[in-house]
Amino acid sequence: MIKPKFISMLSLPSKISSLVFLLFIWRNEPTNAKEDIQYDINADAWVVMESETGKVLLDKNMNKQNFPASITKIITAIIAIEERELSEIVMVSEHAQNTEGSSLSLKAGDQISLLDLLYGIMLHSGNDGAVAVAEHISTNETDFAQKMTSFVKSIGAKNSHFTNASGLPNNEHYTTVYDMAIITRYAMKNAFFKEMVQHKTYNWDEQLWRDTLMTHEKSEAKEYGIAWEGKPKIINHNRLLGLYEGATGIKNGFTHESRYTLVGSANRNGSELIAVVLKSANVDTAYKDIITLLDEGFRIKKASSNQVKRINEEVSTNNVVEESVLDNSNSKETESNSTIPIENQIIYASILGIITFLILTFWVKIRSKK
Repeated sequence: MIKPKFISMLSLPSKISSLVFLLFIWRNEPTNAKEDIQYDINADAWVVMESETGKVLLDKNMNKQNFPASITKIITAIIAIEERELSEIVMVSEHAQNTEGSSLSLKAGDQISLLDLLYGIMLHSGNDGAVAVAEHISTNETDFAQKMTSFVKSIGAKNSHFTNASGLPNNEHYTTVYDMAIITRYAMKNAFFKEMVQHKTYNWDEQLWRDTLMTHEKSEAKEYGIAWEGKPKIINHNRLLGLYEGATGIKNGFTHESRYTLVGSANRNGSELIAVVLKSANVDTAYKDIITLLDEGFRIKKASSNQVKRINEEVSTNNVVEESVLDNSNSKETESNSTIPIENQIIYASILGIITFLILTFWVKIRSKK
């Protein structure tokens, strides 16, 4: 009978072939994806990251520092959620009231729950609300900004620095698309944060429903195609929720210095991706950029999944063949003088391995030309 040692040698080339197959498949993964889409993206810097693993699928200038604008509020919100109770009451200061830019029309002396403020800063992007949160947690906004910088560095965002809670421009207030992806990936692990950024609207406190806020939100509802019922309700400024199937957030931003910034996320077939763009020319290009990046990211994910499936099938087929050879060897006995010398066994195994390697190489070359 064929000795087990020979069977082991027979199985060796098939295992090698599986490894060779794996290496060639991964080597021929669509590595040109970044080059293929870079001319379709307007933003100065962008990245696509797997939410589950943190793996970067696509990027350009991912460590280049840019102004973040209101996507800064992602950090403000996640710090508040982790450090305080949502039921806490926040007193609005004069400094918060006078903060320039996007506003919730808050007045000094207003009392509002932290829960409402978080929705106000993440959906409506209220700068006054962000400052009120910062002062509630750290007494003053400067100290809170230092906390923000320390926090993001502690979770791996090493190239960011913040000077305020809202995202207003400052030469020392900057981030990168990679850092924002890391920060967002961290924040989206928090169940409340993840739920909050998916809301298209949020019912607002009637006592704080001022004419300026109502006028603004009525206009936003019309622009985004949301039915206006005349009730106190703030509208999520993130258009991606209505533009992209499976969108799960997250935050948009704009200042003249930063241009348009956007952090988007989406889930497809149980897989979630995070995309970030900084310094896109206008609001339309920002959303077009994010949609293009998410589409390409999911395409890469699907291609990789199909490759893994083929590899598993190849390994499974090899295992079946090995078991079949082993079964046949046990059922057929031969005379002892018919045993194949060990030197011949090694030569045979080596030749089989080389042939398998050459066939797979030829197959992959043909596939890459299609």
